[in-house]
Amino acid sequence: MTSASTPTSPPSSSPTQTATPVVSSETWYHFFIRFTAITSAISLVLALVFFVAYNWMALGKLGKFGLVEVALVLTVVGYALLTHKGVFKSGQPLLLLIASLITGSLLALVGQVYQTGADSWQLFFGWAVLIIPWVIAARLPALWLLWLGLINVSFLFYTSAASFLVNSAVSFDLLRLLVLTVINLVALILGLMAFKDKAQPKLSGRSLHWSLYLIAIVVIFWATRLGLFSVFLFEEGVATPISLAAWAGVMVFFYWRFYRQQIDLLMLTLLSGSIILVLMVMASQYIAPHLGDAALFVMAFLLIGLTAFAVNWLRQLNHSIKKPSAVAEQSPPESLPQPTIDPIAVKVEDIPTLSTVSTPWYIQLLLTLSGLFSGGLITGFLMVVFGNTLRDTLMKLILSGLLLLVSFVLFNLGLFKRQNSHTLHKPYTFSDGLAFALSLSAQVFLAVALVEQFEATVTIISTFMLLQLVLLIVFKDTLHRFFSAFIALGCLVWLLSYFQLPELSAPLLALIASVVSLPNSKVMTAAQASDTPNKYTLFRPLNYASTIVLLMVSVVFIVAENSQSIAGIAGDFVYNYFLSQGLLIAVCLYVAHIILNQYSLKLTSKIGRLIALAVIGLGVVSIYISGVLATSLVIVLAIANANKTLLALGISALVGYIFWYYYQLDTSLLQKSGSLLAVSLVLFAIYKLIKIAYSDDTSLPKLKTASPEQTTTKDEELP
Repeated sequence: MTSASTPTSPPSSSPTQTATPVVSSETWYHFFIRFTAITSAISLVLALVFFVAYNWMALGKLGKFGLVEVALVLTVVGYALLTHKGVFKSGQPLLLLIASLITGSLLALVGQVYQTGADSWQLFFGWAVLIIPWVIAARLPALWLLWLGLINVSFLFYTSAASFLVNSAVSFDLLRLLVLTVINLVALILGLMAFKDKAQPKLSGRSLHWSLYLIAIVVIFWATRLGLFSVFLFEEGVATPISLAAWAGVMVFFYWRFYRQQIDLLMLTLLSGSIILVLMVMASQYIAPHLGDAALFVMAFLLIGLTAFAVNWLRQLNHSIKKPSAVAEQSPPESLPQPTIDPIAVKVEDIPTLSTVSTPWYIQLLLTLSGLFSGGLITGFLMVVFGNTLRDTLMKLILSGLLLLVSFVLFNLGLFKRQNSHTLHKPYTFSDGLAFALSLSAQVFLAVALVEQFEATVTIISTFMLLQLVLLIVFKDTLHRFFSAFIALGCLVWLLSYFQLPELSAPLLALIASVVSLPNSKVMTAAQASDTPNKYTLFRPLNYASTIVLLMVSVVFIVAENSQSIAGIAGDFVYNYFLSQGLLIAVCLYVAHIILNQYSLKLTSKIGRLIALAVIGLGVVSIYISGVLATSLVIVLAIANANKTLLALGISALVGYIFWYYYQLDTSLLQKSGSLLAVSLVLFAIYKLIKIAYSDDTSLPKLKTASPEQTTTKDEELP
């Protein structure tokens, strides 16, 4: 049996060739150990919380306070014991985080029982003050973020309930925005100092800690509010230059720190988004009123132009970062030092690997949002220009067809230029943004025409889904394909619900996400064996679209069952949890089979039977918590492809779903507590079985780290 760490020859083009594993088997082992342990502990805690909530009215004051205080004492004592013995160091800060959350619950309980104003600023400020020692001792970014959030919330509640240094309403709002911006900007600066890496070069391409990005988003939010504040209160005199100067100061800091000092594309994308938003609002206030009917047209092209400039700049920086890293990987260790590359001086034509460098998801998101708003402005302009003419359905269809044709040409400008094998396809950023906006406008007109032409909703949805499938094939732009795939899959879910087959939605979406992402699936194997250019440009957007729709479906159907309707389909709506969960379990087993096949293992092997037992056990006990299995599958697919974006999406969805599960109305709190307890026990049993199988069973192949030639680290970007 071949181990995952055994070097292999390069994969051939044969369809039966087993794809090289993206991650090592040791990575899988550590992932399952951590995932099962953490999820089991959280499920157990929530089961206890739900049980207490079920009996809340029966508990007296002593019982309520006793439960919370005992939990707090046990958590702190557990942290002290672990610290004293020096074991489980990774879990010690988590215990302090749990203790901090329990402290807030205790303060809220005091306010609820004794009516001390539990929802006022004193609660959050006192909470922040009491947990300061734990925040300092834990040195956990999540706990620091909790403390910073409490400071923000307490200040907002305080300024909402009382005046703050000034009496004027305008000055008060301005001062509040300034203070919030300064608080979070100082936190960002301190965080940058704490995570400072002196040896990191300017063009390293490395990411900052995730907590810094969250703080930066908050800083940009409040700073952008300052920029917009000056626009809407232009007549208020001194408030305008102060707010504009403060906003510009934050923008200058971001430009200096994340471009001049060390390039960070995500931070620069936030900077670009803030500047574009403020400039567009300024233009709408001071320029658009003087343009008459052409205002929407000018605003649309101004938005596209600003976005095109920003995205083109960000893409060139991305290419500049990837270029030196690729050269460093190909150079021998003793090679001469490479010359410093100035991202401003680097031209697109000078980078031979430009066509292979993918654009990060946040840059694509900026382009997507711009396309959506630009499409809306262009649609409004066309409605103003054509006026009564657009009341004719045929005119809508003609205009929609012309816009789609123009979009196709703009997306494929390279087809109309002579190029040889050594000529690069230059990224037409402006034309791409314009094409996406025009395509969205065309689809709006087409949707309206379909509504006017057909009376039956099912006919409209079916026709629109077929249109999106055609656009998915015709338009080879990744962003456009993601949008078309998302709409088409949404229409498919609606149709399955219309024909009373909603149970097929989640399993079908899970199957699509699996076969287009796992490198050893039959679909991906056939694509690897083909010579079709850009063969993965269809799979990546389809993978993201199916994954997002799958996570949405896991919540929508439960809500629909309680409201007896879904997506406008009135009448009795019944969702068979057993059928849907059974099909989803079958898909998970198929995914396990594909992943095991990469490591020369079968589902009938000993480790395969263990995994199958774990999948079936988790699926059975989570029948009424269907989102747990779906989100867990998304996390597994993300690990299988080393996809950080989908991993973050899956974890966020799982955490959000578990907390939302409290408000699900189809089961009682007692049933929810029992379901979560069962999930916790099953996950803990899986954890113990994996530990035993790995350490004691000599018949199992030992999990070792794969060789550098086999293990690749991918950070897939959102289409």
